[in-house]
Amino acid sequence: MKNGRKRGGVLAALALCLCLAGCGGASAEEVDLHAAMEEMLAEAPIAEALELTEEDMLNFYGIEASQMEDFAATACSMGIEADELVLVKAVDEDGAQAVEELLQQRLENRRSEFRNYSPEEYEVLTQGSVERNGLYVRLIVSPEAEELAAIYDSYFQ
Repeated sequence: MKNGRKRGGVLAALALCLCLAGCGGASAEEVDLHAAMEEMLAEAPIAEALELTEEDMLNFYGIEASQMEDFAATACSMGIEADELVLVKAVDEDGAQAVEELLQQRLENRRSEFRNYSPEEYEVLTQGSVERNGLYVRLIVSPEAEELAAIYDSYFQ
């Protein structure tokens, strides 16, 4: 009888852990990247904004369509401003890591390009960041980067 109770207690604890683990990841699985992008652009519109396509994601960032489950990306279509917002849900952990590395490389390359070209835009790029939350990866480059990051992060709460 004691062994049955111990086993039952262990199984109940295991079931609780699995339930909590499943519930903890649910919010990240339900993030609507397009709604997040819309809210971010309402807060800080990008001049001459260009909504990026899968082809653009490959050409600008090296991110292949097969690495993304979903994405929303917008950048300034004129080369004189550094603003860009990229939100990606990767297909798996390996994809998320690859996307994170590619976006970080993009940010570093843009910083190099703008360092001597436009000190004002270089400053915007120094405030830019790449962050990862599970399968989700984002690049935010904007004078309002902090506010936009807060909006994005609110989708994971």
